[in-house]
Amino acid sequence: MEPNDTQSGEKSNRVITIQLTRDTLMLLAALIFLGIAILIAIVFPAGSSGNPTPTGMAATQLAGAPQLDSTTSPQVRATAAAAYPGPAQADAATSPPLDGTGVNDQSSYPAPSTVASQAGINGEFSEQRLTATAASAQQTAQATELPIFAPTRSAASTSGSSAQQTTPLVTTTPIPTFGAPTTTGAATVVPTAPVFDNQATATPAPPPTVVPQQPPTRAPAPPPTLRPPTPLPAPTAVPVDVLRGTVRWTAAQSPKLLVRDQQLVPGATLIIEPGVEVRLLPGVSFFAEGTIYALGKADKPVRIVGATPQRWEGLFGRPGSNITLEYTEIRGGGAGGTVLVSEGGNLTLHHVQVKDNGGHVLVNDSRLEMRDSEIAGNDMPYGSALEVSYASGNGVILTNNRIGGNRMLAGTVPVRISNTTSTDTINLELRGNLLVGAAGPDLVLSHEGRYTGGLDPRAQPGPPPFLGTLTCNALVGGTNGLSVRSETQQVPPFPLLVRDNAIEKHTPPIIPIYLKYGIGRGATSEVALDMRNNWWGNPLGPYEPDRHADGRGESVGDNIDFSPWLTERPACAPQQ
Repeated sequence: MEPNDTQSGEKSNRVITIQLTRDTLMLLAALIFLGIAILIAIVFPAGSSGNPTPTGMAATQLAGAPQLDSTTSPQVRATAAAAYPGPAQADAATSPPLDGTGVNDQSSYPAPSTVASQAGINGEFSEQRLTATAASAQQTAQATELPIFAPTRSAASTSGSSAQQTTPLVTTTPIPTFGAPTTTGAATVVPTAPVFDNQATATPAPPPTVVPQQPPTRAPAPPPTLRPPTPLPAPTAVPVDVLRGTVRWTAAQSPKLLVRDQQLVPGATLIIEPGVEVRLLPGVSFFAEGTIYALGKADKPVRIVGATPQRWEGLFGRPGSNITLEYTEIRGGGAGGTVLVSEGGNLTLHHVQVKDNGGHVLVNDSRLEMRDSEIAGNDMPYGSALEVSYASGNGVILTNNRIGGNRMLAGTVPVRISNTTSTDTINLELRGNLLVGAAGPDLVLSHEGRYTGGLDPRAQPGPPPFLGTLTCNALVGGTNGLSVRSETQQVPPFPLLVRDNAIEKHTPPIIPIYLKYGIGRGATSEVALDMRNNWWGNPLGPYEPDRHADGRGESVGDNIDFSPWLTERPACAPQQ
């Protein structure tokens, strides 16, 4: 038995001696260095570049190097690292210098995706271990300050054989994989997002400059081509039949059809014989500057009518004209609102009927004589049925006429006579007329100037605006009988004789006593007016609250002298 041998059941005093070879010491130093490098990489990430630091070796191995995997034992790994130190030396030798942008060539630094492909999520190595050499330590120190910008990079083969993926240092931060893996040459690269240090101080790339889209500039419109103005055609003259000299329309020519306007020139005379019917087309007018005699008879009247149901215009007497109509009917005219006009001339109507027209009768500065005539059943869009106006002195004779039953605007009157001057007098003779109102007075005398008679005894009295008589007239219906209007009161009153008139049947105003007794307004005047000996519709005389409260007839205004009154209706006044 040898001295060192022991018997069974005895304790051995043999000392086990572990011999540390040079290779073992190098392996231990490499492992210690690797652990320190990993600790520094975790605790102190790359702080100067602001980008993740590659921590792996070169991507290729020397030719003939054994392939290591996760099942290789640590002893075999250590032996392989000692026998083939080439990868570490190759990394230090083959790393190209940085370019001007601070990014190494793609063959020197792998893409971040290779970290995830060669290192587990838990931080363990799956392919290689580093060999602790001075060159690898220097390379690692340099690599910690080199940023990785390209997300996918392939390693070039240094020996001309098949290329291998570069194994960088592994960080403990999991790297998410974006998209599907891509193949570059012989190496498979998984596209991943690059890993950046959260303590990076590098200035982030500025956002892309957005250039606002300018709207397309439109070319200016060409100036309009100036064309010479097209000359307007001369207005087509309306055909007019001009009557000259003495013209006679006989019964043999009846009916006389007028298809266009007629013009009777000054000095010419038109004679229309009894029984002639003159027919006018719609819109046709007759203009008279000369003299017209329509000499109808009771059994053979002259008829001026429309040729169709549509209205013709009218008969217009211009200054200097003389129009005399006897036993004449005027129907179907007045398309423009006026059927008969006399301006600055003379108008004489005897036994004339103005019926079924669309207009009224208008007299301006013309002497008017109207006897035994009728204006009734007309549509009048404006004005009174008979509108008479003077800007200079003249005369009006109305005898035994019937004016009423026309469709007029509210407030208009059957007859209105106006004096618009203060220097001339209108001579009136109104006798035996039946004036029937609707929604206004029956007769209005209007003076628009100022009457100075008697106001100043030292001044020369001016002419009265109205002079004449109003007798035997019947003023019936409407809201008022007689209305006299003037801008000023005067003394003495208008020199008018207003006698034997029947004033009755007017609408009572909405006042209790007027409604109770059926009292209407018989007469109102803005000037002093003598209206004695008239019939007010009741034998008790007119009602006046202060001077005759017992009256039950038509009321009178303050300026009217009414006593004595008639106790019965005058026989000369026409009946309605």
